[in-house]
Amino acid sequence: MTTEIQVFKSVVAKRLELPESMLYGTSLRLSEVVMRSPVATNSIDLMEAVAGAMAELELDDRLELPAMTLDNTVDDLMNEVEAQLAAA
Repeated sequence: MTTEIQVFKSVVAKRLELPESMLYGTSLRLSEVVMRSPVATNSIDLMEAVAGAMAELELDDRLELPAMTLDNTVDDLMNEVEAQLAAA
């Protein structure tokens, strides 16, 4: 069974044009995502990918875009989204 957070992670990875295996569970900093993604050239592009995934999955009414620095990891970001999903 695919959970909401798994689908969300997949959509974010697709929007960033990076494999899920590179993004999740590797303590990859958001700054490193910007460096590795062929489509995210700055933090705004990164957060647009996250916001776009929220809209695509119709989660934007249930979630707030997490405020993170580029020193945070992708896992920090996804943990925050998962916590919001659980609370919604």
